[in-house]
Amino acid sequence: MFSEMKNAGEKPDSITFIGILSGCAHMGFVEDGFSYLKSMIDDYSIEPQIEHYGCIVDLDFIVKMPKEADAVMWATLLASCRVYKNVEFAELALEKLVEFDPKNPTNYVMLSNVYGDIGRWKDLARLKVATRDTGFRKLPGCSLIEVNDVVSEFYSLDERHPDKEQIYESLKGLTMLSRLYGNIPEGDTDID
Repeated sequence: MFSEMKNAGEKPDSITFIGILSGCAHMGFVEDGFSYLKSMIDDYSIEPQIEHYGCIVDLDFIVKMPKEADAVMWATLLASCRVYKNVEFAELALEKLVEFDPKNPTNYVMLSNVYGDIGRWKDLARLKVATRDTGFRKLPGCSLIEVNDVVSEFYSLDERHPDKEQIYESLKGLTMLSRLYGNIPEGDTDID
């Protein structure tokens, strides 16, 4: 899509590069991500913001980048530690996150997921107790969308939305289109 955009003469902006870098991160295209970051600077004179760095974060990169890492960067690193089962970096990321927001249970949950994935059950149990001791509960996933100046809020697995039938029908249609064009394998979604 980015190549098509360039071929059409459209100039990417800062938001475009967040999408590109996020896509590279999710697909594991690390070298491509760094290449796009370099292109962003060299070819389009767009100064990377913390959000851009957050898309291609790893510990070495966090330490060497020209901007100080924020909570989003450390949370991104912590989330990627689950994929790569890197407990050492995950624990370090949690330490940094606790400095930003010591009572955020989401950070503890992310590390407990890393522990669970590698079978460190005692550490997982210890972290569950620490999460409970924060006194806060993790909220369900929430998305917001604005249509015609009206903001709608959607929670993960929430069946109470008044337009849920239309929403799920639209999602089914989008899923069918994605399958038609090869973006979603058959059976790879629970929208059906």
